[in-house]
Amino acid sequence: MIKKRILAGVLAAIMAFSMTACGNKKSSDAAPDAKTENTTQTNQDDTKSASQYDSLVIGSDTFNGVWNPLFYITNPDSTVIDMMWSPISLRDKDGVLIDWMGHIDQEEVKAEDGHTQVLYTIKLNEGIKNSDGSAVTIDDVIFTYMCMADPSYDGISTFNTLDIVGLKDYLYDTPDYDKLLKEVEKKYSPDKISFEDFLTYCKATNIDNWFTGDITSDIGDGRTWAEYLVSEGIFKEDEAKKIDTPEKMLEAVAKVEYEKYKTKYDTVPHFKKQIAKGNLDDGIDVTEISGIKKIDDLTCTVLMDSVDIIGNINLADQNILSKAYYGKDFKKGDLSSVKALSSAPLGNGPYVFESYENNIVTLKANENFFKGAPKIPNLKFQVVNSEDKVDKVLNGEIDITDPSASLEIVKNIKDNTDKASYSLVDNPGYGYIAINAKTIPDVNVRKGLMHLMNRKPAVSSYYGELAQVIERPMVPTLPEYPSDAKEYYGYDVAKAKEYFDKAGYTLKDGKLVNKDGKQLVVNAGVGDAKVHPSTPILTQMKNDLEAMGGDLIVNDLQFSVLSDKVESGALDMWVMAWANSKDCDLTQIFSSNGGSNKHHYYNDKLDSIIAKVKQTLDLEERKKLVAEELDIIMDAAVYMPVYQRKNMEIYNATTIKLDTLPKEVTPYWRYPQEIHTVEMQ
Repeated sequence: MIKKRILAGVLAAIMAFSMTACGNKKSSDAAPDAKTENTTQTNQDDTKSASQYDSLVIGSDTFNGVWNPLFYITNPDSTVIDMMWSPISLRDKDGVLIDWMGHIDQEEVKAEDGHTQVLYTIKLNEGIKNSDGSAVTIDDVIFTYMCMADPSYDGISTFNTLDIVGLKDYLYDTPDYDKLLKEVEKKYSPDKISFEDFLTYCKATNIDNWFTGDITSDIGDGRTWAEYLVSEGIFKEDEAKKIDTPEKMLEAVAKVEYEKYKTKYDTVPHFKKQIAKGNLDDGIDVTEISGIKKIDDLTCTVLMDSVDIIGNINLADQNILSKAYYGKDFKKGDLSSVKALSSAPLGNGPYVFESYENNIVTLKANENFFKGAPKIPNLKFQVVNSEDKVDKVLNGEIDITDPSASLEIVKNIKDNTDKASYSLVDNPGYGYIAINAKTIPDVNVRKGLMHLMNRKPAVSSYYGELAQVIERPMVPTLPEYPSDAKEYYGYDVAKAKEYFDKAGYTLKDGKLVNKDGKQLVVNAGVGDAKVHPSTPILTQMKNDLEAMGGDLIVNDLQFSVLSDKVESGALDMWVMAWANSKDCDLTQIFSSNGGSNKHHYYNDKLDSIIAKVKQTLDLEERKKLVAEELDIIMDAAVYMPVYQRKNMEIYNATTIKLDTLPKEVTPYWRYPQEIHTVEMQ
């Protein structure tokens, strides 16, 4: 934990969840016939020349209110954002990239030294406009790329990890960064670096506030700095107590890290990159990314220094910000002016932001949308409790929503085909339980907790055949998912106790305590516990842990509050789900620099494999690498995959012309992709 605290400043932002539709409702009308599963129903009467409803109300989970495609952190916000923006390209029903606002081509080229590079050409369609009527140009595309590559960027995008020529020079503000890094690697290899050089580095990076002036403060896992020094075995307790100034403490901590560095790390540590990193406070040295070139007002090229299996997706499946609006006060190294406009968004999609108040987001049709103004004048996203979603559709209060699919809900909708229609498709994501390696640094404690997670009964009782238990943290529908993966941590109370024993916990006065006498207490969070499929897992864990003398505190939270607590690192364990996982690239969640790495597990070998996966075109070889990286993640005991479920959406049959909804709903293609052609009764 301390290694990364000192050696890397890991960017953090929750997750990119997928698109979910939510909302509120209206009055009812005559109902259509029943619909078949996984399809939408055709209305009997679609002869009306005008709609009697002017608003589509979508039932949603709670919002964070960040209306910016570069900085949102929750799925409900993302769904609203996708109504206000359009990407250059999007995925069709099979997940294949197709043209939308523009087109992307790619070709392999040879670098001067003979290695293969890939040149991407992005071309916008003519006449695309922002919602204020201004033209969308290639300058907007390049500006959006530069924002995601900015040194201060802390959103969920992994754009700054792409192997674009010159991107590292721009990110670290260091001309010829790769050349300089090689020199630094040679000079600071583990067998050559001196403690004095290492200490100089530590003092320099103290600017990043990894070490505070309070030497008695908690380092983040319940230990003081002095306790940390003793636990690492380099300082005796009486020696640690004599360290009475921040300067002495910094030097002592540096000694611990120096010993680790010399003996443990056979790869280039992150601190070498920090040494090569330019200091923005000394002035801007690199103002452009050399591999990104403007060709004309609608065209640019992007040169990547290596093959990337999803390079085209990273560049083209991207919402574009207006440079004139978002970039008027932009300065490299400071994206605060871009973030400041998140409550007053300007997009180029089918709908325009009007207001967000009283848990309702109101959008109006964009008359400048390149596909033509949407048929429905207004959209309203209204926060609805999970347990109320179905009733609010059946009662006519909302028009579309997305309850967590269950056998009971499916039966309910089938019994009310005059009021509602539904779709069921495989969710391109999975539910999981995460453990924070920063607050629970002992892997034996984490493994013990894993063995207390009784997943199968919980998933079966809630979903029946509508979900499956999965054994690795990846969407099973992806071809790289190891279909032969075996269970890594079975439910086994005795095994859990063995791991707690290994971690040094013993039973004393009825409590499970460590050598310092502190009870094992785990602070967990779950959203809407009453209706969450993983709640029985937590309940079982709590009972088992209490029987051992420990304590599991289960916090039932609104999703936005849960997200904030995960973001701030306030929880030891949490229950969430990923969606919209369309490829096998795990950079965002599991790499050391991943924007959604909230579990704080860092592993140089894992980083290396993740990078190799992106460059491996052969599917069978890629499968082997993916299986290896997933095993590393499982062995770290920071992510317990729980289930992959069916996604369910319910449509109000009395207010929506169901034959204007997509004819086929897939994990990649739902009503938001066709929202501009959907009609009301």
